[in-house]
Amino acid sequence: MDHAYYESSYYQANSSQDTVGMAVLSIYLIILALVLIFSLVSYILHSIGLYTIAGRLGMSNAWLAFIPFARTWLHGELAGEISLKTKKIRNPGVWKLVMPIVSGGIFFVFYILFLLISGVGIFLSFSLSGRTDGLSVGTIMGILFFLIIWILVAVLYSAVYQVLCVLINIQIYGRFTSRNMAVVHAVLSALIPLYESICTFVIRNKNFNPGMGPNNLMQ
Repeated sequence: MDHAYYESSYYQANSSQDTVGMAVLSIYLIILALVLIFSLVSYILHSIGLYTIAGRLGMSNAWLAFIPFARTWLHGELAGEISLKTKKIRNPGVWKLVMPIVSGGIFFVFYILFLLISGVGIFLSFSLSGRTDGLSVGTIMGILFFLIIWILVAVLYSAVYQVLCVLINIQIYGRFTSRNMAVVHAVLSALIPLYESICTFVIRNKNFNPGMGPNNLMQ
């Protein structure tokens, strides 16, 4: 009797675990599907918007709006030259394309250095002190210091890149709307997912502001 009871309890527990596992897997697949659909819709709307605006500005390579990475360059080039008081950002498309590549290389170097520093620190901690129960305080502090520098660099890069994207969108939106509204839309584009794609898609066929058409670059 006891054996049958425990066997029944065992199968019930396994069945319950399988049910929970299937539920978690189903939720995960639903979320993944929604993310993929969301990303695809965003990509299509943004590409159509960029393509239409580039075509209306007389750019012969407007089709790049549908090509990954190339559309990143096109997005920046649609802004034209960006003026910042006494400074000017020429070829913002190049900057927008190159910055992630350069940052990726930098973070890869950081990662390699982190592994080397951590490995050397751990080796010295064990070999010099003969400890096998944990790391020395110096090694831990060195690793924490490196991680803090890594995080600060990542935050700084993210901030600079987001500012560049906002400036580019201000230029683009400013061709079709007021300066203040262009700033609002550009900031919201940086904060709200899908906003940039929808905004670019909506304004693509609006009339150009005076002096902002195909023969003029925003200064």
